[in-house]
Amino acid sequence: MTDLELAALVLDSWDFTDPAGSQQRFTEAAAAEPDPVRRQVFWTQVARGYGLQELFEAGHATLDTLGDPDGLAPEPAVRSLLERGRLHNSSGAPQTAVPFFRQAYERATAAGLVGLAVDAAHMLAIALPPEQHEEWAHRGLADAEGSDDPLARRMVAALLNNLAWTYGEAGRRGDALPLFERAVEIRRAAGVAEPLFFARWARARALRGLGRHEEALAELRELAATPEGAEDSYVAGEIEANERRSTA
Repeated sequence: MTDLELAALVLDSWDFTDPAGSQQRFTEAAAAEPDPVRRQVFWTQVARGYGLQELFEAGHATLDTLGDPDGLAPEPAVRSLLERGRLHNSSGAPQTAVPFFRQAYERATAAGLVGLAVDAAHMLAIALPPEQHEEWAHRGLADAEGSDDPLARRMVAALLNNLAWTYGEAGRRGDALPLFERAVEIRRAAGVAEPLFFARWARARALRGLGRHEEALAELRELAATPEGAEDSYVAGEIEANERRSTA
């Protein structure tokens, strides 16, 4: 199995709406896997599943069983560093997470693991102070462009979304909107409902920030008519905010 095939297998095995179920699938896959490198990769995803359930100690204990990343093959080493960083970041310690993400980026780049390098850049654009977000988002996008790595391709919309929020929070709303729009198109092409829903909501929020209330309302009312948006408080809140401003 090639690196790209393994990356695709890991991606296809994840259901981020059900981290406990995903964690169980990876646990079973690790227990049944005879190849040591693939088995270690699966255990890193077990740790990620624990992190998404906020079971941080269990996640760290799982990664501890793999040993020092220096003794692992490139892919499990990078994934171990990434998941260690994610556990720290999700538990409220981004400053502790950053060195793990930096090591993951450097090792992934050196090993030609483009998707994992993009993932690490994405996490650095989240965990570092705001003034460094743009640099790492652009670095991740540059790495992902033209890559055939399935993880790199899948990370593009997330990087665009995060960079757009960085611009918006800095008052650069005109720069943010085209990035939100690109993220929507990528999510639409992928055809997965939940990420597309959130991308469209973010675009509507950006439209409100630019005072384009009628456009935002059109988007939000379409979202409110979907199963995901029918009882979503964020959609309802944005509709109310836009209606209030459009009639002011």
